[in-house]
Amino acid sequence: MSAASVHADAPPAVVSDPEGLQYETGPQLGKGGFAICHRAKLLGHEHLGSSTVALKIVRSRMEPPKLAQKFVTELQIHSKLSHPNIVEFYRAFSFQASTYVVLELCENGSLADAIKKRKYFTMPEIRRFMIQTCGAIKYLHQRNIVHRDLKTGNLFLDRDMNIKVGDFGLAALLVSQSDFGAIRRTTMCGTPNYLAPEVLEKTGKGHDEKVDLWAIGIMMYTLAVGRAPFHAAKREDIYRKLKAREYSWPDLSKFPNDISDDLRDIVSLLLVPEDDRPTPDEIVDHPFFKLGHIPLQLDSVCTSRVPKWSRIRPPTAATIRRGYTEEWYAMCKASAVGEYEKGKTFGAYGSRRNKTVARDCQKEIESGKQPNIPFAPDTVYLPFPERTHWPFSAAGGFSDVTEENQSSSEGQALVETTANDRTSGRPARGPRRAEVMPTLKENQEPVQEAEPIRRVAEKQPTRMRTVRKISNPDRVTAATARTVPLRVPRESRPAVQRTNSAKDALPEREQPLTDLQPMHVLSRQQDTQPDIQPLRVNKSASRTTQRPIRPTPQPTPASTTPMPPPSLRVISNELSVDPNTVLAHLYAFRDNIARALQRKPSNTPREKPTQLPFVTKWVDYARKHGVGYVLEDGSVGTICTATEKDPFTVAVCVDGYSHLKKLAKDANYIGHIPIEYYADPSGTRGISRIEVMDQARREAIQSIWQKFGKYMCLQLGIDSRNRKRESSQTNFVKFYQRFGNVGMWGFVDGSFQVNFPDHTKLVFSADAGYCKFICLSLEASILLKETGEVPWRCIRDREILHGSLQQLLYGSVDKADTYKDITEGNSLRAKLEFIHSIVQGWITGGGIGCLENPKGYIWTGPQLEDNKKHDWVTVGRFGGDVLV
Repeated sequence: MSAASVHADAPPAVVSDPEGLQYETGPQLGKGGFAICHRAKLLGHEHLGSSTVALKIVRSRMEPPKLAQKFVTELQIHSKLSHPNIVEFYRAFSFQASTYVVLELCENGSLADAIKKRKYFTMPEIRRFMIQTCGAIKYLHQRNIVHRDLKTGNLFLDRDMNIKVGDFGLAALLVSQSDFGAIRRTTMCGTPNYLAPEVLEKTGKGHDEKVDLWAIGIMMYTLAVGRAPFHAAKREDIYRKLKAREYSWPDLSKFPNDISDDLRDIVSLLLVPEDDRPTPDEIVDHPFFKLGHIPLQLDSVCTSRVPKWSRIRPPTAATIRRGYTEEWYAMCKASAVGEYEKGKTFGAYGSRRNKTVARDCQKEIESGKQPNIPFAPDTVYLPFPERTHWPFSAAGGFSDVTEENQSSSEGQALVETTANDRTSGRPARGPRRAEVMPTLKENQEPVQEAEPIRRVAEKQPTRMRTVRKISNPDRVTAATARTVPLRVPRESRPAVQRTNSAKDALPEREQPLTDLQPMHVLSRQQDTQPDIQPLRVNKSASRTTQRPIRPTPQPTPASTTPMPPPSLRVISNELSVDPNTVLAHLYAFRDNIARALQRKPSNTPREKPTQLPFVTKWVDYARKHGVGYVLEDGSVGTICTATEKDPFTVAVCVDGYSHLKKLAKDANYIGHIPIEYYADPSGTRGISRIEVMDQARREAIQSIWQKFGKYMCLQLGIDSRNRKRESSQTNFVKFYQRFGNVGMWGFVDGSFQVNFPDHTKLVFSADAGYCKFICLSLEASILLKETGEVPWRCIRDREILHGSLQQLLYGSVDKADTYKDITEGNSLRAKLEFIHSIVQGWITGGGIGCLENPKGYIWTGPQLEDNKKHDWVTVGRFGGDVLV
């Protein structure tokens, strides 16, 4: 067989897989021993933000048979890997005469490509790249896999310049699939410049995972110098040098790169006999990594130009005492590698961290789902065990306020998906009708690192950023970033507004608090009720202590409210919050926002709440079933929409993720899950703990809770290190209202969360006296205004500010380091005005969620794509749900 016949033919313009997905093929990215790789675009999935992939293509009929077995092994191993620094495997299938493997596309090529342009990499870049590489190698070794072909050509760079280890054509298992006993490999394979000495030994002893550690040392030298340490014209000379470990560094006085002594030291510790080589955790614990500068962000221009590092300062005394920089901690935590305290290392990555791939391969074979070359015409080979489904194809009928996916376990942008179940005993599944699933929204806040990384003052705004590996970028546009006055015809306004008074115009700051209205909403409702003193909420999540207040509007007359349905029975009034109390809270909430906007001091001292709730993931299916959500503390809940005979009902389970994991193993466990139910049976008394008497209603709610919860948690994954709950009382979402592409969540403790479409979030305490603002950095906000776009990395590394609204808007008088510029850049004032107008509308309407014209509230500030679907919906409002 000629060399030309080994490779597959060039792919056609459009390739289809058995499930109907179509790929528009692009230029060739590279060519290997028997495979070619092309860029491709997944057609019909532009809503994912980035629908480009890499197609690895081989001939379906391979000769000799050993070549086919080698390819099958590669598929088996790669399909079982999930790490932020490993190229993601999506699926494989046959089309015409070729077999296609769909892989994550790494936009910035390989390190080998970059070295050809750059000649060398600086020390900060090498630290970043090698920490991520060590994280991937640690993950592989924990799963009993040896890569055996680590080299700069197999380290790829995604759009955010994160390392992705790829090409598992020479990877091997270090345990047998039959008895899981440890074995060593004896096949001589790899790239000459990167081979470890034991691979060349002819004693039959073999080699193990330590060959990858040798390769890390070779790559560190190569990145710094521009060539391998044992480089020679002839292969025999390369082998002679590496066996004798003969290498030298260039004359540093004449060499353009500033190669540090620490780098030369760690390389010397790696290019040693196999038993003396440090583990990945020990490699990144070297002073070269722990005390040197590490860039948390790199621009793609670094693939062709040497960056200029400005203001790199030596580590402080505090950093030296601690033993590492904050950047080292963030990078190592993201890649799950390194020891941050004596005896404490960042744990293995993923939920299957301690299981060998051999066991998964064995189970795959037993279930009849192993790959067979060539694939059957109706077969799609998918990862086993099944992980997050790809490509999350869109289904109709769902809300689609796009949010970023920041899952700690998968790092994939998930919008909508179809089920991916396969019949037991078949190699894979063929085409099937798409199953409608709800839209997944995710909003997980960057987690503040453990001490002693950063200590923050409790009474001033604080900032924190973290690094995450997300390879699917998105864009934020600001075509309408500047807010403008919008009006509706006078006849469409509420009756109380139909007046020719001067208050119809945009008020100035010196006007009364109740007259403050935003300039960027259609509906400008005027409150006719008198001001009241702000309320203070006790630490109890369910009870409110009020100052004397003036009379408040009464709720809807009892004659117009539904009677308690016979299917519900109140079993506890402990969390009952009656409509009058809620309305009183709205006055306080509105007034405190207004005071902050007018720079007026509050009448009551502000205390930081012990814990603000936070919605990290959600599904919006409000027009049929309701909305589901996951709180930061691990609670999983659902607000079910009202029916003709039943009011809206809240179903929530504390530590729901743990119960969902048990439910995944035993379908009958659903009856043992401690789900709590809350509703307002009468429609006038407020939400209370209830017992669902009607079995059909209970089962329907359980089914919705289970589907939403499984979709949010099990398919995507949840960080098991949820924040510890500081209260024994259950906190949950009792209300959800959406204004176009702005989502507002109301919690039972009175706090609110508002999500804006530019990936910023505001979380308010019950009286709006304290706020957490998750926003873009100052640099990102400037970039947004100048270009109208924001790279994904800027969304990933958002700021987290804490404090009173006055502090966030104006800064602290006695503090030099304030964040006024950041909040101004993120349009905080406009967002507060928008929220103030909504609360004002609720007060006018007589209760939370009660708006005469919900569609009159339109956010025109910074937001994601303008062509996204907008929707106005309310679930859980006093008096029943409203769909408009």
